[in-house]
Amino acid sequence: MLTHFSGVLTAAQIKQHIGHTFDLPTGISSLSIHFTYSPGHVAGGINMLTLTVLDPNGFRGAGHRHAPDINGRATHHVDIGVATATPGYIPGPLPAGTWTIQIDTHSVLSDAPVTYTIDITGNNDSAMNGAGVPAHALMPKPIASAKQRSGWYRGDLHAHTTHSDATWDVAAFAAFMRARGLDFATLSDHNTVSGLAEWDQLTSPDFLTIGAVELTTFYGHCLALGTRQWVDWRVQPGGRRMSDIAAEVAASGALFAIAHPTAVGDPICTGCNWVYPDMQPGSSRGVEIWNSFWESESNNDDAVQRWYAWLNQGCRMVATSGTDAHGPFTEEAELGFDVVYAERLTEDAILQAIRQGHLYISAGPALELTGVGASGATAMMGDSLPRETAQLTATWENCAGDDRLVVIGNGRTVVEVAAAGVKGSLKWSFDVGQARWCTVELRDCRNHLRAITNPMFIGW
Repeated sequence: MLTHFSGVLTAAQIKQHIGHTFDLPTGISSLSIHFTYSPGHVAGGINMLTLTVLDPNGFRGAGHRHAPDINGRATHHVDIGVATATPGYIPGPLPAGTWTIQIDTHSVLSDAPVTYTIDITGNNDSAMNGAGVPAHALMPKPIASAKQRSGWYRGDLHAHTTHSDATWDVAAFAAFMRARGLDFATLSDHNTVSGLAEWDQLTSPDFLTIGAVELTTFYGHCLALGTRQWVDWRVQPGGRRMSDIAAEVAASGALFAIAHPTAVGDPICTGCNWVYPDMQPGSSRGVEIWNSFWESESNNDDAVQRWYAWLNQGCRMVATSGTDAHGPFTEEAELGFDVVYAERLTEDAILQAIRQGHLYISAGPALELTGVGASGATAMMGDSLPRETAQLTATWENCAGDDRLVVIGNGRTVVEVAAAGVKGSLKWSFDVGQARWCTVELRDCRNHLRAITNPMFIGW
């Protein structure tokens, strides 16, 4: 054994990063980290402690998942070797020097103190030492040729695998999404990018893999779409803020989007609701307004209304969706997918189209919003028209018999009509000053959202 740590945590240490450092000698080819704590379950819910591992050069992995009970103790076991590693962690040579095992205390409930142990052992198999790919090598974007034409592409911007807390591995996730007829999908595991190297091997001319990570912080979750590098999600009181993290994500070329902002929070889903005072919405370019099934603990209707409020505050934000899938699903009628108008099926083109707001979200129907200004200027959802009288047009297809189309201007209903039938369209005039933005919803008889466009902006 290389080293042993033990300690006691109370509710006073909730939402902290508790580091344990040790020196790794030269010649170690693999590490085993055995972390246990008790109690895992208490009357008020779950004590959720996760691990982040840092080597002398930086991130080596994270295991954001509930710990199984083994012999009465919640247990995380991690192996990191030259060629393989526990999902969530990155294989590669193990550099000598100071390593950190960090306990991230997402939830420590007040029922009873939590005792923990960390046992670290190493193997010095000289035959393996020095082999493998460097753990911190830059992962390139997939190079397989994709569809090189402009058009509508349907995909998912938020999902997980066994590299965090899902039940399926990367290959099964890709096969499932491809079988659902998606053009693209995004792997956004919690606080780790360890699955993206395998994920990018599965891209093909008709199925695009997009890299991402979900920053699963103590006070809200967000997506860095288009990244393949770990993003340090640790917000430090009096120091690093969430707005600093958002700026770093944007500077890297990735797209920052707030995830499920109105989800149920502690203690049911620790840290799931968005409460950062400096990011309401701050510089966030995107917000996920449809997460998982429509009637989920994400409270999606509340997320739509929060987005409308942010638009009215002058925040020109793009609405996105994500299945947040953790395994196979069947109730697709209640899941919203992103339908993006892009110049081609590549990661850069899809993300650029999302930044422009050239997308709608749908559980099945097709829905478009276009406009023509009095001067002849034209626009689609996400674009701006001059501050002049404009004629807007909504078109739809494949609606159910009881669906209705609702035109929203500045957050209020402007027009509402039945939308039954295979195809339909509605034209209406917007007068100067009537609204700064307009979007279109399709809702069913239960008032569940079936589809929604991004806004068209008028004189903005």
